[in-house]
Amino acid sequence: MLHLVYRFRPTAKARGDMATFWRWIADRQLWFYADLDMVLDTKWYTVTVGDDVHCLEHHVTFTDEAGWGTYRREISRRSTDPEWEQRRTGQDEWYEILDARLLTDPPIPIPLPVPEQPRRESNTADIAALVQRSDLILDRARFVTLATGGPGGPWASTVNYVALRRPLRLMWYSLRSAKHSVNLAAQPGVSGSLFLTGLTGADAPAGIPIDGAQFTGECREVTVDELPEYHRHYYHSNFPDPAVREQWMLPLDEFRGDGPRRFYRLDIDRWWLYDAQRWTVDKHDSRVEVPVAAIDR
Repeated sequence: MLHLVYRFRPTAKARGDMATFWRWIADRQLWFYADLDMVLDTKWYTVTVGDDVHCLEHHVTFTDEAGWGTYRREISRRSTDPEWEQRRTGQDEWYEILDARLLTDPPIPIPLPVPEQPRRESNTADIAALVQRSDLILDRARFVTLATGGPGGPWASTVNYVALRRPLRLMWYSLRSAKHSVNLAAQPGVSGSLFLTGLTGADAPAGIPIDGAQFTGECREVTVDELPEYHRHYYHSNFPDPAVREQWMLPLDEFRGDGPRRFYRLDIDRWWLYDAQRWTVDKHDSRVEVPVAAIDR
């Protein structure tokens, strides 16, 4: 492989608004490399130690010098389009090119890669065990860490959930003004994780005292019509003792109209477990996907 490497120094404009700068980089990446099939891969790095700290390195990978030559000819052709060339040179507002160089891969991988373990085909017993682990996590973890994105950027937050089935959902309530609530209103796609520690006996997968799950899904506010049932189910599931429930339960008006809180429903579409069996073989920290339909029986 051949790698074209540029070093860029952000301009004063970029340094003054790095969030906007990186969004510009992401947009330009999609525009500039569109239909350049000879480009196999691109990567961006920030220099954190050494000369020109905070500068950027941009790597562009080709199969060989012929691919690089084809790339240069295509860029030269595109630059004859005044509109395209004006947009390309607009980069001068955001960074200056310090230097460029070409790198090639060594003749063999160094170090030699570790052979992958043969893939295990899941059977009925495997699925049953994974479902049992999933049920234990859903029933006992109680808190989920959500990863959201929105106007304020990425954010991680932890909420106290109750699991629902058919379809598989997590529900909780939060302040409408919370950052993750604002993010979810703008971008309903979410990922998250749950975990348990201190597991023993049959609950410890492959004898390991921890277990965890990761998932993706979509989230939305519970509607006014759904609110009474979600409100009842959340408090009865979370606080089965009536006396304790009475202490914690908030009135319905807190969750509708001008109330400060809302209940949220997250529909899970994909689910993964920590691959405990793999860890006992080669210490690889990997995941195994469990069909949501199998959990949501």
